[in-house]
Amino acid sequence: MNDIDSKIRESLKDSREYDELFEDRNIMIEAMTPFRGHRKWINALGLCYGVFGLVLAVWAGFKFFHADVVRDQILWGGLGFLGILFTSFLKVWFWMEMHTNRILREVKRVELLILKDKE
Repeated sequence: MNDIDSKIRESLKDSREYDELFEDRNIMIEAMTPFRGHRKWINALGLCYGVFGLVLAVWAGFKFFHADVVRDQILWGGLGFLGILFTSFLKVWFWMEMHTNRILREVKRVELLILKDKE
């Protein structure tokens, strides 16, 4: 914890309504935050696409190992690679959403400090 965090905590320690800004969140709470905003339907759709990409990669991997012809193995391997790539891109997107929410929470902390100093 740095100096600005301690100053914010000291200035707002009597206020209970701002406690959620200062609690440490675990990874499961952070992972659910993209599904609570005004873009929750887009994030839910992205989650569905990510599951689809994973299922596609597993299915193509299964077909890859059961293909007899090299041409079929290349096609199934390419499809499996695209499924893994698609799932990886969506995972990075969700991590960026979680990071955005974390940054917004920190900005709110600073805004609260500024408002408290003006009073």
